[in-house]
Amino acid sequence: MKILVTGGAGFIGSTLVDRILAEGHEVEVVDDLRSGTLGNLANARAEASGRLKIHQCDIRDDALVDLVSRRAPELVVHLATSTDRSRDTSSATSAAIDVAGTIQVLEGAVAGGAGKVVMAGSARARAGGSGRAAARVFAEQLPFTYRERYGLEHTVVVLPTVYGPRQVPGVESSVVATFAERLVHNKPCVVHGTGDQSRDLLFVDDAVDALVKAMTSGDGLTVEVGTGRQTSIRSLERAMAGIVGVEVEPVPGAGADDEPGEVVVDPQRAAMYLGWEAFTPLPEGLTDAVVALAP
Repeated sequence: MKILVTGGAGFIGSTLVDRILAEGHEVEVVDDLRSGTLGNLANARAEASGRLKIHQCDIRDDALVDLVSRRAPELVVHLATSTDRSRDTSSATSAAIDVAGTIQVLEGAVAGGAGKVVMAGSARARAGGSGRAAARVFAEQLPFTYRERYGLEHTVVVLPTVYGPRQVPGVESSVVATFAERLVHNKPCVVHGTGDQSRDLLFVDDAVDALVKAMTSGDGLTVEVGTGRQTSIRSLERAMAGIVGVEVEPVPGAGADDEPGEVVVDPQRAAMYLGWEAFTPLPEGLTDAVVALAP
């Protein structure tokens, strides 16, 4: 099967590319390389034997529709979103990436004759109340329109806080990578707000497994995937400090107005419709994330 992955040079996208190449598929990556890197795809490029093509393109560009149409993928996985960018990205820019970019991807999928689009949704956006969050949630509804009008099948996989190797510190939902980077250099972590805000932490391999399962199941559905368990930011910092083996104390930071107090998902529908469940224990996943950033 030929599969096109937007955001395929990001940390989730590149991990997905590794997985689907290992399963024998052809992969077309579309990424503007503003947050993703070719380094994330180094192993894939070395081992793909001509089954990997990389296209540097912003999903908002008009050229995107023609590109997807010409490459004619059988399936599209849409991972390129505003959450890959810095927190400094404006709400208007985020909305353009999420809404206009998603429309371009869907238009390209229709023009190229793709049978299905698997799209990553955001549990954080669904829990938040900002304009950025509203735009993201709106974008996640767009595949339903294309299903009704053009018969383009879809599954929206709503992800919680995904973490793991290749994640870049300092972008939205990168708390694990940010803490790991600080702790491995024996620097204190900044715990914003009370530290009681909780997250459902999902290891990247588990998230990728859900996306792969959604390629052949869950048609027409929006499905949350996650552990279903809450971890507070304060307890996360302490657990990671223990893994690294440092005793540096965290420092308090101001809370963000648009930061949700709780982001946790219910994975029951994922088990029912995708045959999926999380399989990486939190201590094991956090250890892998720390090792990836160790000097």
